[in-house]
Amino acid sequence: MPSQPHEAPADAELDELLRPSVTEDRPAGTAARRPWRLGSQIYVAFFGGAAGAAAIGVLNARALGLSSARQWAIAGLGLAGLAASVLVVALIGADQDGDGSLPPSTVARVVAIVAWGGMYLLQRTADRVYSYHAREDDPYASLWGAGIAAVIVGAIIQFALADAIVGEPA
Repeated sequence: MPSQPHEAPADAELDELLRPSVTEDRPAGTAARRPWRLGSQIYVAFFGGAAGAAAIGVLNARALGLSSARQWAIAGLGLAGLAASVLVVALIGADQDGDGSLPPSTVARVVAIVAWGGMYLLQRTADRVYSYHAREDDPYASLWGAGIAAVIVGAIIQFALADAIVGEPA
């Protein structure tokens, strides 16, 4: 029996290795404003607490075109992180007898960074799609102005809440 000539495979039969991994379109929200780098937002979480990180995260999620459910989830993580850090500061601050334990501000920063980790995961996929479709050398906006504002406001909120609960800021 003569062998059949080899036919080129159809697109549906392409090997998984050759199929493009990013098939989503560029999000609609990115046309108006460029987002910030996700990795830069950790500095806002470290210095401005969970409230500052949540503010930047929600604004960045809007720029990335994330759904309102994900934006609310980022805001919820920020509120949960703020509540947890104030609670930890209250527990450590009320029990601190100079025994060499971690300062409350250090623990509050760790809690804020953990909350930022959840915010990062919620934005990661949309950021990858944005980065893939970006045609510029530096497709991201600078976080300096908004980041410093978020750090100042977030730190004031966190210190004011800790002061109201414990009597002394973190």
